[in-house]
Amino acid sequence: MIHDQLVCQDLHVVFADGTAALRGVDLALGDGIVGLVGANGAGKTTLLRVMAGMLAPSSGSVLVGGRSAIAHRVAVGVGSIPDGARLPQYLRVDAFLDGLRRAAGSPAETASEGEIRRALCISDLGERPLAALSLGQRRRVELAAALIGDPDLLLLDEPTNGLDPLAMTALRSGLLAARRPGRLIVVSSHHLDELQRIAEWIVVMHEGRVVASESASTLLAIGSSLEAVFLATAGHAHA
Repeated sequence: MIHDQLVCQDLHVVFADGTAALRGVDLALGDGIVGLVGANGAGKTTLLRVMAGMLAPSSGSVLVGGRSAIAHRVAVGVGSIPDGARLPQYLRVDAFLDGLRRAAGSPAETASEGEIRRALCISDLGERPLAALSLGQRRRVELAAALIGDPDLLLLDEPTNGLDPLAMTALRSGLLAARRPGRLIVVSSHHLDELQRIAEWIVVMHEGRVVASESASTLLAIGSSLEAVFLATAGHAHA
């Protein structure tokens, strides 16, 4: 992983009520799939929002491809699935994706989008209303939607929440199909066993700070599983 795709320097976010969500985050990430892990309240969602250019930091900086995160969002766009994202229920799947494609200036589905759609097992859902989709189907459609326009940065906040094993398998296949040179995919999840299957790099957060940022192979060399590594790392940071 070449550390030049996304760079955070001394990043702080303090909310109006005085809550410090991020406390001096320094982080450099290249392309590939990155797993973002941490307990509830560790700052994962706030960090993803700042990376996406949706939230301005209180101090410090975030550069994506050499631009500020906000400028990158305006100029290029970011693929993202916020936790709790809502789809327009009255549309059918094909109409929803076609509308996003037209808005992105892509008149037709690309070969890459078609490959990802097949990997996600949503090719047969085109005429189904979004309101009729199961949770797993919605998450997979959300991922296909986030990838329209071929973004270099894809941010996923807890995409596996509530999914059964079959839906998780399909989502994993879609993420692996979406991986390409120059694309950074950051996945926040509490399903550490699932992250362990796909992530090449792991970032561990604790109380608004990054306490570990290493290749998955390096971290797993010191622990039997990602869960064991996380508990040891977060526990050491808390001590």
